[in-house]
Amino acid sequence: MNYVNIKLLEQMAKNNMRSIKELHEKSGVSRTTISALLNGKKKAIHFDIIVRLCKSLNCDIGDLIKLAENDKGAAS
Repeated sequence: MNYVNIKLLEQMAKNNMRSIKELHEKSGVSRTTISALLNGKKKAIHFDIIVRLCKSLNCDIGDLIKLAENDKGAAS
């Protein structure tokens, strides 16, 4: 089974951003949304938020969002 992996922490580190507050101030994305993304609690995200995060982190969508395989229950 596949799932979406948000690489937000890695992109923040590449941009020397150490806090949710910093990314919030630069992107305008709410602290609640950023926190949910960092903690894997977000099930969906609007394209406008992805665009704001990518612009703020100087990255492409593919740098921020990855399709990954879940090893749990991999037996068919």
